[in-house]
Amino acid sequence: MEELTRRWRARQDDRRRERAVDGSQREAADPARLERARSLLPYREVAPDAYVAEHGAAMGGYTYDDYAYPDPELQAWIDEVGRLLRAGPMAPNR
Repeated sequence: MEELTRRWRARQDDRRRERAVDGSQREAADPARLERARSLLPYREVAPDAYVAEHGAAMGGYTYDDYAYPDPELQAWIDEVGRLLRAGPMAPNR
């Protein structure tokens, strides 16, 4: 399972790098993903670093930051959580 997760993360990282290089935009979050993000993620109550500190080890498949959200506050929180996860629990070789 660890090897599958490692390969999946590598593919996700490759897609993020390609998007950064070619300047393509993220796909808009579909209504169901947007509703899940708004209702499940405590972006108004908990700082991203505190959330990752508490839940990061269990968030190996985080993909919320692969999508664009219409709420700038939600987008910023989601993006920071993703950045922290990739620097910590989801970092290569961890």
